[in-house]
Amino acid sequence: MTFLLRTVATAASLWVATLLVPGLNVTGAGFVADPQTDYIVALLISAVAFGLLNAFVKPILLLLSLPITCATLGLFVIVVNGLILVILSLLPVGFHVDGLVSAILGGLIVSITSFVLSQVVPG
Repeated sequence: MTFLLRTVATAASLWVATLLVPGLNVTGAGFVADPQTDYIVALLISAVAFGLLNAFVKPILLLLSLPITCATLGLFVIVVNGLILVILSLLPVGFHVDGLVSAILGGLIVSITSFVLSQVVPG
C-alpha cells in the first residue's frame, strides 16, 4: 500500500513540476486509446521509473559528485536531482525535458512537492 501511495505522490509531484516549469512536459506514450487516461498512465509510469532511478542511479551520482557537493555545501544535490529528470526523459515513458535549467528547476519543485506530500500522506 505504501508503494502505491508513494507512486501517486511522485506522480503528483511530477505533474506539479510540469505545470510550473515550461520546459517539462508529459505526453501520452500511446499506452491506451483515451488521451486523458494515457496522460495519467504516462505520469504513473514516469513516477515508477523516477522512483527506480532515485533508488539505483541517484546514490551512484551522489557518490561521484561528493567532492563538489561538499564544496557547495550540499547545493549540488539540486543539480543531481535535475540530472535524474534528464535521465528520466531519455527513457520512453512519455516524460520530456527541454534543457538542463528546466530539469534543475523541475528537480527542485519535485523535491519540495514530494517532501510536502510525504508529510501529508500517511505511509
